[in-house]
Amino acid sequence: MLRISNKEIIDVVKYSDDKVIIVEKVLLGDFSSYKPNYFVIDLNSGDKEVITKNAYLMIKFGSSYESIIAAVNNYAECESMILPSKNVLVVFPNGEAGVFDSDGEMKWNGTLKYNDSIVNGLAADGEYFWACCKEQNCVIRYTAENAKIDIRIGSANAETFVNPEFVSQDDEYIYVCCNSSNVRRIDKSNFVVSDVGSVVPGLKRYYKFGDTSILCTASGAYMDNGK
Repeated sequence: MLRISNKEIIDVVKYSDDKVIIVEKVLLGDFSSYKPNYFVIDLNSGDKEVITKNAYLMIKFGSSYESIIAAVNNYAECESMILPSKNVLVVFPNGEAGVFDSDGEMKWNGTLKYNDSIVNGLAADGEYFWACCKEQNCVIRYTAENAKIDIRIGSANAETFVNPEFVSQDDEYIYVCCNSSNVRRIDKSNFVVSDVGSVVPGLKRYYKFGDTSILCTASGAYMDNGK
């Protein structure tokens, strides 16, 4: 397992088949504010290269990124998805969500909730996206264009997902971080839930790109080609 950062990671975005963009939180002098730091890492070699803020924003939000980031409070901490229609969906940690058209104009905004509990996260799945509800121990699939609930897995009294906090995806699975150390996965084709297993203590984010895992904690990030 290779340590790739000694800072908290606030975003990971696919750049190409073998590279991803990492966004670190660099605390400023008073430790009450921060600035983002961007770099690209090669998933095969672990080599790093510099990337500009604008290149990151283009990958994350598409060609109308300037209009979109002008309308959102924190472009680095939201999750995004460019939809088949070329609309752009964004979801924030507090459950606020919005859909922008291809010109960057907001078409819809609202707050994702389930049983009055906040739902957040964004894991792409074609014309859908998945999010998690920590208080209700569940993961929910929504239609991406209008954020309507399509499928729910888990419940407040079930142990399928215990305190799910973060979701991500690859071509086959939705990955769900639970209890700050355990990762479960949902097969996109049949919704079967299985374990990835305990990963690292204090896990906040988990991503899978081919054979490579990116594991993020509050104090750093690691790349593992063996999971």
